[in-house]
Amino acid sequence: MRGLTDKHSLAQLKPNECVVIKDPLSDYLARVEYVSSSNLRSAHLSTERSRKEIPRRSILGAIFHRLVLEESNGFNLDVADINNGWTHHTINQFELQNIKGAREKLVQWSDKLFCRWVELGDTETSIYWRDDSGNSWRARPDLIVGDLVIDLKTFSGKNQKGFLKSPNRNGFLIQAGHYLESLKYLSDRPYRFGFLCVDLTAPFRIRLDVLDELQIVLAKELLSQAKENYFKKIVGVSR
Repeated sequence: MRGLTDKHSLAQLKPNECVVIKDPLSDYLARVEYVSSSNLRSAHLSTERSRKEIPRRSILGAIFHRLVLEESNGFNLDVADINNGWTHHTINQFELQNIKGAREKLVQWSDKLFCRWVELGDTETSIYWRDDSGNSWRARPDLIVGDLVIDLKTFSGKNQKGFLKSPNRNGFLIQAGHYLESLKYLSDRPYRFGFLCVDLTAPFRIRLDVLDELQIVLAKELLSQAKENYFKKIVGVSR
């Protein structure tokens, strides 16, 4: 991918400049001066969620993401490993078995297509940029392979079906638009976007939801609205 790679140049970014870094997730999250799609989605949906307790599904999803995107297929993990520092969270044996079951299903899915994607593509790469107005943004696509951007979404039970039926994908089309916008700073090629939806409960259903042209248009429209709402509600300035 095209772009700067010196992390020290982050502070010196000029309008229409971009930096690409393979940095730890903790570093990415700490750079709060760069606005993420999560910030935009929260402002757009006017969510006032408590920061005191992270939803259980989010914890399990984070563990699953790390397991399938950062570890080898043969990597084994037990509850003691997780609860002794592999992440900042703890889980029980039943939850771990579900995570492992979903990973095995994903490894075998579509003739091991996901495994080839991870091998050939870019995973967990942070993109930081400033737009032509000087606003600072960040994005961290789960996986980019060829011209396809993949965002891994985890669910439990009926949540996956509800997500796929939602016209705006529960507001996550904003994320799609944001990621696609970031890639404009790295390449002149057009990109597609897909949500890879994995159920963390048996039978571990998997669905690849590649957005069509109309959904991409809607994603861009929602992103524009989300930015407007962000600056109104968070910064207090309409851009």
